[in-house]
Amino acid sequence: MKKGITAIAVSPILWGGAACFGFYTLIRRGIIHDELVIRYTAGHPVEYVTVALFFIGMASLLFKFLRVGLQKRRLRLGVIFPPIKKEKEPISEVEGYLKSLKKAVSVRGESLHTSRLRRALQFLQSGGRVDDLDQELRSLADDDLYAADSDYGMVKMFIWAIPILGFLGTVIGITAALGNLNLTELETTGKLLASGLKVAFDTTALALSLVFVLYFTQYFVQLRESRCFARVEQLVDRELRGRFLPASSPLEEEGFKASRRVLQSLTEAFDTVIKHQAETWQEAMRQAVTQGNEAVQQNTARFQASLQSALGESLEKYARQISAGEEDLFRKTISPVIRSMDEHLSAVAELRDKVVEETETIQELFRADGEIARLEERLNQRLRSLSGTEAFSETLGSLSEAVQLLNHRLKETSDSGASEPFGGPADRGKSRYSHPETIRLRNIYGESPSAEPADDEPATYSIRIPKLGTGFWRKKKSA
Repeated sequence: MKKGITAIAVSPILWGGAACFGFYTLIRRGIIHDELVIRYTAGHPVEYVTVALFFIGMASLLFKFLRVGLQKRRLRLGVIFPPIKKEKEPISEVEGYLKSLKKAVSVRGESLHTSRLRRALQFLQSGGRVDDLDQELRSLADDDLYAADSDYGMVKMFIWAIPILGFLGTVIGITAALGNLNLTELETTGKLLASGLKVAFDTTALALSLVFVLYFTQYFVQLRESRCFARVEQLVDRELRGRFLPASSPLEEEGFKASRRVLQSLTEAFDTVIKHQAETWQEAMRQAVTQGNEAVQQNTARFQASLQSALGESLEKYARQISAGEEDLFRKTISPVIRSMDEHLSAVAELRDKVVEETETIQELFRADGEIARLEERLNQRLRSLSGTEAFSETLGSLSEAVQLLNHRLKETSDSGASEPFGGPADRGKSRYSHPETIRLRNIYGESPSAEPADDEPATYSIRIPKLGTGFWRKKKSA
């Protein structure tokens, strides 16, 4: 009875109908006297129905908005249960939490938050598993959303019906206008035609305007309610997720044990089969490796034998070819070179002997030249010492004989040696000192030694010994 009275008290039809009645009462009493409002809301019975549906829909949305505001105000009080401990609690503690929830409802009042907590705890109390609690919470959230969406059912129906009423008023107005049309009396029926079209268009305009207002009001109320649902889910998850220790039933434990035994037997069987298969594969691989090694050794021996025989024949053939090539090379190239080198060495030896003989002869000539230079110096000294004496003529005669004796000896020495190196072919058979000016005594003041010097100057005589012949030097340079 109490619930029925409460339902009637919050009925949108009741309050919407009362609002519509009050609106038209104000129009009838002239409180609302705007012509535009009166034209669009009180011009035809279809408009009355449209306005009534609009007020009922708005009343429903108003009650929904107030309920959402109440829920949000209660959600601001925060969580009901204490924080979750590190150690999970046994499922037997659900009874205590239900009692705490009941006390909280008596203080805070009923809300989506307390309702969802109660249903979740009752699920665990009725034997539900803790592992299935997450799925149960999602299911409860879906149920609340479905219930909230069902509250908008009447409003959605009015949003669909009001435009239909507008179109219905349009059809009625056009029908009335056409029904009053009389082509013979156009002046009298024109006003009736205009009033019918007026009703047709006014009902459509009113319906579309009211539908827009109703639809946008519904949207904002749903948006506010969805935020409230998100807050409820957040609080419920914080209070229940991970709080209780999962407990398994005896049947589940037996099933787990049986599954464990089956899995253990299967594991042992797989281990035995795999071990046997591994031994079989190992033995087969060992035999294959042994046979492969034997085959490789046989093939290696045959290959070595064939390689040695082939290499022996090839090496012998190449050795013979190399020996023949070396003999041919020595006969054609090296032997002529050796003979040529022997001839050149013989020529060099002969040339060396000639050079040695020439060198000895030159050394003897240089020694003789030194003796002549010393003798010339001594004679000059004698001449200077005897230039003031009276026996100068006798001394000069003796000196002349000595010079002739020296010329004679030098000629013998020149004839006894090899004349070819000291001169050209024109000088053969001649003495090296056979030049007309070989030995000549002259007075520095006259052509003859018998010429007397002047009274005031002493007589000075000099002797000049010629040097080696020019033929010798030409021969030496050409050599």
